[in-house]
Amino acid sequence: MFRAFCLAAFAMLCTGFFPSETRAAPYHAGLVRIEVEDDLEMAPVVIWYPTDIPEEVSWQAGPFEITAGRDVAVAKGRFPVLLLSHGHLGGPMSHRDFAASLARQGYIVVAPTHLGDTEGHPIAGQDQILARRPRQAIAALDAALKDDRFASHANHARIGMIGYSAGGYTALMLAGAKADFALAASYCQAHGDADPGSCGQEQDVWPRISTTLASWKPPINPYPIKAAVLLDPLATMFDATGLAAVKIPVLLVRPEDEAYMKADANALALAGNLPDPPHELVVPGRHFVFIDPCPEEIAADASLICGDEPGVDRASVHRELETEITVFLKQNL
Repeated sequence: MFRAFCLAAFAMLCTGFFPSETRAAPYHAGLVRIEVEDDLEMAPVVIWYPTDIPEEVSWQAGPFEITAGRDVAVAKGRFPVLLLSHGHLGGPMSHRDFAASLARQGYIVVAPTHLGDTEGHPIAGQDQILARRPRQAIAALDAALKDDRFASHANHARIGMIGYSAGGYTALMLAGAKADFALAASYCQAHGDADPGSCGQEQDVWPRISTTLASWKPPINPYPIKAAVLLDPLATMFDATGLAAVKIPVLLVRPEDEAYMKADANALALAGNLPDPPHELVVPGRHFVFIDPCPEEIAADASLICGDEPGVDRASVHRELETEITVFLKQNL
């Protein structure tokens, strides 16, 4: 989850557990951008949503091609809401195609920008990142639900969350988990060299963080999360005690290759420690396979994030994953 392994460009930013099925999208995707105040800065929030426009238009947002109607009307009806939390130094555009696909299936997708943990803005220390992320996610969701364009269309009784990497930590916190940062410190002191995704390269960062966050009180989430999708989540700070309050359906997805982020300390530990066994899914590739395929101009300079092993087709993985996630959400949200 650390900055040494991510690039600034993303700030512009298998075998399934469920039977695969093909569903025609009932809507097209719309997109709007709002802002929320975060520590005296204005943080962008991107919202994808279902619309009845006759066709979508492709347009550019920096290097990214977006296929969605800009500022078009929301489709008639009330829709479930998904809060989408990006990974360390990512951004909403890291999951642009994924979010649009969910909007086409009838979901309002709220994607905050985690200031302090996204390029293009000052990067915060890890203690600040971990403390700010839950608050930022709640603020983005609150702003979206109160926005005049969505207030009458959002179903407050059907709110779910999707979190990738550090966004998985964020999702668990909003779902009621209690973090024990001393657990992460202990793990990284013992295994940090072999687990850059969980611990980074700064060997003294976790001892410092566990002291800084010892008295931190996470914000109370006023919007109950009904179901969660965790994509190779950062979870070294959770044990069974800390996860005891997370009693919602969880779809836990991890990659086959765990060289970047160790599954035993994260996804597999979660699977064993959640009160109710999660639905589990393993997909081909490495930790970064969950990021949307990169534009060519980014891929050339971001091989760690954008490159996949021979035989791994990221676009194909995403199509299958989108189907599995949609099935899970329709069954549980």
